[in-house]
Amino acid sequence: MTKLNIGIPVPSISFLPSWAADQQGFFKEEGFTEIKILAFRGDADVVQALVAGTVDISIASLTGVVLSIKAGQRFKAVWAGYNMPYFDWYALPKFKSIAETKGARYAVTKYGALTDFLTRYALRSVGLDPEKDVKILQLGGFPQSLAAMDAGHLDASILSPPSSYMAAEKGYVKIMSQKEQIAPDWPLHVIYAKEEFIAKNPNTMKAFLRARGKATEWIKSNPDEAAKLAHKQTKFKLEHCLKTIVEIRDEWHSDGRLPGKGMKVFWDIAVQAGDVTEPWPDTKWLDQTFLKTQDQWRK
Repeated sequence: MTKLNIGIPVPSISFLPSWAADQQGFFKEEGFTEIKILAFRGDADVVQALVAGTVDISIASLTGVVLSIKAGQRFKAVWAGYNMPYFDWYALPKFKSIAETKGARYAVTKYGALTDFLTRYALRSVGLDPEKDVKILQLGGFPQSLAAMDAGHLDASILSPPSSYMAAEKGYVKIMSQKEQIAPDWPLHVIYAKEEFIAKNPNTMKAFLRARGKATEWIKSNPDEAAKLAHKQTKFKLEHCLKTIVEIRDEWHSDGRLPGKGMKVFWDIAVQAGDVTEPWPDTKWLDQTFLKTQDQWRK
């Protein structure tokens, strides 16, 4: 295939390898003539787009993949390499920890999204019932959550950088850290598609993954240029984009590896949330064909 539609849940800097592969010509080098990177409003919308055929490949949370497969969709992940614990929770200054937020209004991007999954776990980890002790609202992107906090309509929110930097600058308090209090690494995004698409288009998948790998290495070697690209795509301040890239670049991996401790924690949370009854074997959600053969095709 020479034309490809890629779906992402939100326009976050964590998806920078795809934008870089497009704008730095790596997709073109691999034979693609047209790439569309489509941003949605959370994992659920990306899943719907993949089901409908609006996108060919999705890059989104493992949570979304698991829930889709559980619902009967024939999806498989093929690649990881986005292993950053990307989130923190910020609240109004009257709160000093997440345990103190009983009765608070929380924001997530969308119900069922990774932000919702993690927020409910964070609350349960300190003894709060996310169904009874707080009110969880779906507000879309992180800028909307910050605006709601500024307007007094919200008490706390899960945020990723650069929005988390902006929250700190506004005087909001970090009440919990994913990296420090949940897991030091995390399967933030996986690359997945319909099983039928993967089987029919192995060379397309390899070309896409090669381009993404080249872009990942380019970002690491050119953080200042990458920050300009991120600023163009996300409209966040240039200095915030650079700070984000420097903070997370070591957790972008061109070889598609899965995180270490974060995978165990992921399945622990999924069991707690009732999404699964026990950790799934990799064969249920992961097609390892490309991971296992990359020494033959990923040059």
